[in-house]
Amino acid sequence: MASFADRMIRAAKLDVALYEEVEADKGAMGQAVGVVILSSVAAGIGTISATGVKGLTIGTCPAGLVCLVVSYLFYWNQAVT
Repeated sequence: MASFADRMIRAAKLDVALYEEVEADKGAMGQAVGVVILSSVAAGIGTISATGVKGLTIGTCPAGLVCLVVSYLFYWNQAVT
């Protein structure tokens, strides 16, 4: 199993081989959830300057929910087709 950081770097580089590797790796779900959590926290940190420390919660929760909904829709679309 590839390291979490390695996969994130390869995804940022849009490495096509990575996407095939992750599709075949059924144990990659934990890493995918980790990316969603990290991106949600990053969105929350980005809102601190506009809304203060309260913005961490205000920015993190909606971003996480949106990621979860979109991920579910992609998963459902893949399962149907």
